Amino acid sequence: MKDIHEDDELLTGLSKEELDEFNRELNDPDNELLPASQRAPDQTLLEPTGDFDREHLLTYLKEEALASENIEDFVPFEKKTRGRVWKAKEKKKSPILLLPDDLSDVLDMASEDDLIELAAVLGIHGMLNQKQSEQMEADKAWDSLKGSGLKKYKGGITKATKTKQYTDINAINELDLDKALTRLTSFDETLTELNLNNHKDITVEKLTLVADNLKENKFLKTLLLANTQMTDSVCKLFAEALIVNKTLESINLESNYLTRDGVSELLKMLEVNKSLKELRLDNQSQMMGHQLETKICKVLAKNQTLLRFGFTFQSRGPRHIANKYLMRNNDADRLVRQSEKLEKDSELKN
Repeated sequence: MKDIHEDDELLTGLSKEELDEFNRELNDPDNELLPASQRAPDQTLLEPTGDFDREHLLTYLKEEALASENIEDFVPFEKKTRGRVWKAKEKKKSPILLLPDDLSDVLDMASEDDLIELAAVLGIHGMLNQKQSEQMEADKAWDSLKGSGLKKYKGGITKATKTKQYTDINAINELDLDKALTRLTSFDETLTELNLNNHKDITVEKLTLVADNLKENKFLKTLLLANTQMTDSVCKLFAEALIVNKTLESINLESNYLTRDGVSELLKMLEVNKSLKELRLDNQSQMMGHQLETKICKVLAKNQTLLRFGFTFQSRGPRHIANKYLMRNNDADRLVRQSEKLEKDSELKN
C-alpha cells in the first residue's frame, strides 16, 4: 500500500504535458487486450491550421519534394540483355550444278519460248512470270482438246466481248399500260408475256381486269406482277382465274401485301392447276409461319407439274420437304422431254 501511495504522489506532482508524454510511452500498439483507440496516442487535440488551400498545399508539397534528397539506389544500373538474343539460321547454299558441255550449248542456243516451255514441263515456275504461266496453262488446255471438233485455237489472242447488261429490278416500268391491257382484252395471240412489275399506274381496278381476262385467255404464258401493291382480295381473283386457265406457265407475285389468307387461296389453286410451272411468292408484307409452310409441303406433294416455287422458308424441315418434291417434278419433266426428243429423232430418221 505504501508503494501505491508513493506512485500517486509522484503522478499528482506531474504537469499535464508530462502526463501526456508518460501515457504515450505506456501505449502498446501490439497489445490485443486494449481497444484500438488506446493503442495509439490521441491526435485529435491538435491546433487547427486554417482553411483548406489547395494551391498552398501543392506549393508546400513541391518545395518538400525539391528539398528532400534523392535516395541512392542500392544496386547501380547496368544495361543488360535478358534472355537469349535471336539469331537467324544460316541458309545452306545449294551447290551450283554444272551441266555437260552439249546441254549448255543447247540451252544457250534456245529461244525464250523454248525456255518457257521447258520450265513449264519441269515445273520450275520461278522462271515464269504471271502472264507466261497463264499462257502455258491455256496452251496445255487447248492441246488436250485437239481432234475434238473445236475451232483452231490461236494462242495469245483475246477477242473483245460485250459485257452483259443487268437492269435495275427496282426501276420504274415504262410499259404503256393502256395499250397492253387493250391487247390482253382483245386476246392478242402475240401477247405471250405481260410485265407489270413496279408499274406506277397500276391500280386495283386494272389488276381485277387482268384477273378477269385471265380466265378466258389462251395465249398468255408469263405474267409478272411483282411490287404492284396486290392485296388478298385481288390475289383471290387470280387464284380463281388460274383454276380455269390452262395455258399460263409462270406468274410472279413477289413484293406485295399478301398474307396467309391470300397465299392459302393460291395453294388451293395448286391442287387443281396442272399447267403452272413457276410460282413466285417471296418478300411479302407478313411472315407466313410454320403452319402455312407445312401446308405448302402438303400441296406440293399433290402437285406434280410445278417446277419452280419462289418462297423463303423459315423452318428447315418444310424447306427440305419442298425441295424434295420440286426435284421430283423436275426429274419427271426431264424424262418427258427426253422421251419426246427420242420420238422426234425416230420420226426424222424414218
